[in-house]
Amino acid sequence: MNILAFDIGGTRGRCCLASADGSIAHVQTLERTQTDDGAMWLQRLLAAGKQIVQFAKQLQVVAVSFGGPVAPDGRVLSMHVPGWENVDLAGEMRKTFMLPVHIENDANSGALGEFRFGAGRGCRYMAYFTVSTGIGGGVILDGKLYRGAHGLAAEFGHMVLESRPDAPRYAAGKPGVLEALASGPAIAREGEHLRAATGVKFNYKITANDVFEAVHRNESWAVQARDQAIAHLSRGVAAVLCAYDLERVVIGGGVSLAGDLLFEPLRAGVKKYLPHFLEGKAEIVPAALGDHAALLGAVAAGADLIAQ
Repeated sequence: MNILAFDIGGTRGRCCLASADGSIAHVQTLERTQTDDGAMWLQRLLAAGKQIVQFAKQLQVVAVSFGGPVAPDGRVLSMHVPGWENVDLAGEMRKTFMLPVHIENDANSGALGEFRFGAGRGCRYMAYFTVSTGIGGGVILDGKLYRGAHGLAAEFGHMVLESRPDAPRYAAGKPGVLEALASGPAIAREGEHLRAATGVKFNYKITANDVFEAVHRNESWAVQARDQAIAHLSRGVAAVLCAYDLERVVIGGGVSLAGDLLFEPLRAGVKKYLPHFLEGKAEIVPAALGDHAALLGAVAAGADLIAQ
């Protein structure tokens, strides 16, 4: 095994040894504590990597999936953990392991992982949406990850779908962006609002999963909340298909676990927003790798670095 791969998120991190074929071993998982700022979290991750390096015989590269925007030089632009802004993550990795390093944001890594090892296999033009706490994405064009001029391509969650000034806002995005309208918290927020309008008293806040469970029971407030979110997501997916003329759209993230309750109305909604000449040209399928997509995307990026 010749790749040291990391998947670094705001609350959890993993590292492993891997081979170019996607085989992984010696996986270590860490949970970030409330006292870990960016510097402490990074040092714990590096220490975990050093522990498993002893099991590698021919280590050649370090590849990292990072949960936030990353500059082309491997510098972290931001993350939802204090102290990560402008950290030279690639430099820290090179200094620690004395090897070539590749850093990719987690959505791009998820796209690359699904393309190489998961639901994107067999196609060359693909988009990946991760719909969870936020909405991110990645695009594969002619078999290669498309990063854009500044390494910031495919920020699908920041597409503005509603222009009214009082449109929902989420995290650092503008009002009315896709992430504010169709992410897990957005579905839960709308579900909470519509459930309250029924006049029935509840003593707990709901999640997107609660909404989909209520959809399964055919509760009208939940169906309405689901349908509103999917209408927005359908417009986002259709816009990406119009922009790139793809073969496949892969949907991952926690919301995708709703299965047919998500995918059947989503496919119908996307068709509604597509021009007739694009209808039926692209499949819309669930991701296959679950929460391993980003880690395996880092492995794929590491394999590509070795092959150069």
